[in-house]
Amino acid sequence: MQHSLEIESGLNKDLKKNAGFTNEELEYFLSFLKRRIVKKKDFYLSEGEICPATAYVNQGCLRRYIIDEHFKEIIINFALEGWWIGDLESFLFNKPTIYYIQALEDSELLLLSHENFFRICSELPKYKAFHEKKVQRNHYSALKRLSVAKSGTQEEKYLLLMKEQPQLFRRIPLHYIASYLGIEPESLSRIRKRLSGNQKNLNQSQ
Repeated sequence: MQHSLEIESGLNKDLKKNAGFTNEELEYFLSFLKRRIVKKKDFYLSEGEICPATAYVNQGCLRRYIIDEHFKEIIINFALEGWWIGDLESFLFNKPTIYYIQALEDSELLLLSHENFFRICSELPKYKAFHEKKVQRNHYSALKRLSVAKSGTQEEKYLLLMKEQPQLFRRIPLHYIASYLGIEPESLSRIRKRLSGNQKNLNQSQ
């Protein structure tokens, strides 16, 4: 794995730019974080557990999913470097989670515990505002995805994901992406093949 300090600069930049942290505030905040390594295929969180921390992905890739009444995995979202992952309801209210969070690659997380989260929010109001904005962005993103999932075609779902998160296709197996989009892997393969063929024909005609 790449050296941690090289990756961690992403969190530093994020907190300075989007939370307005000074160097002193940043150093104080980072002193509360704990590192955790989650090996590929291992779980950071499983259904029925209490989410112990809000987790920043310092390195790696994870997926969050549920298992429905038919024992089928339904992927809710992914998290790459620079993203946060967990179960906010479980974390804030000490409730058992309904989610599984599994590493798709060897991953390094920076964890802010429940106790330290509330301490930081009290002592650094900048972080509280930063966290609330992050929650709002995630909420609106989820609503947008839900709208497309209900009314959009399979192709529209795929194109939206390609536009907003193209990096996922370079890191994540297609059958997981198909689960996230709510379509069958075979259908996703056909869509990708058809769109690739259309683009090839367009290039040849120019």
